[in-house]
Amino acid sequence: MNHAKKQEIASSFPIRYETGDLNVNISFKEFEVFDSGIFSSTMDEKWNIFVLKDKIHFAHSWTDVCIFQLQFSKNEDSVQLTKFRVNRNQNKHKSHDLKQDTILLKKLLQLYLNREDIYIDPKLNLPLIKNTILEIDPENLCKKSIGSNNVGLTRSIYEVLTDDEQRKYIHVIGWEELKQMISTMDENEPLISLYMENKNQNWAKLTTLIKKVIDF
Repeated sequence: MNHAKKQEIASSFPIRYETGDLNVNISFKEFEVFDSGIFSSTMDEKWNIFVLKDKIHFAHSWTDVCIFQLQFSKNEDSVQLTKFRVNRNQNKHKSHDLKQDTILLKKLLQLYLNREDIYIDPKLNLPLIKNTILEIDPENLCKKSIGSNNVGLTRSIYEVLTDDEQRKYIHVIGWEELKQMISTMDENEPLISLYMENKNQNWAKLTTLIKKVIDF
């Protein structure tokens, strides 16, 4: 992406925006990830990220609309991401919840910097989640994240994962038991999924937990 295109994207940021706090500290090496630029090469990659002047810009790759602008300051041995602005043009960015936008931005930072400490989902501290992690990953070898789907969508996902074609590549354990447990539940009943991906090896694990049995 050339400089003129970056300027065009940055200038798309509207005069209507909201400001939030980040207070995230990153190394100079991590800052280089954004300074070098992250640019989508497929439709599955949703963000273009680059540094222009004194801000890090996050733009939707399919529209080139700037959604986030991050302010930063360089210290002697690190870079502090201090505050951010989020696009509040409802035609370009549907969210109007600063808390959720902050979480989204922290998750993106965590993803692109390959870190686990920028945003920690509070659901990871639920007793059933903690016990499941302790059982499956006692040595903390996996990255962990939480997802939420309803019963209907969960059933559809697992039916695809367990069809004859997918069985050649994926081994699903416990689907028959889970299918029985959710058989009488409403299609819109929420479930929680725990995703674990090995940090050093090419395998991942998805565990779906029934929300109603978790001790809140």
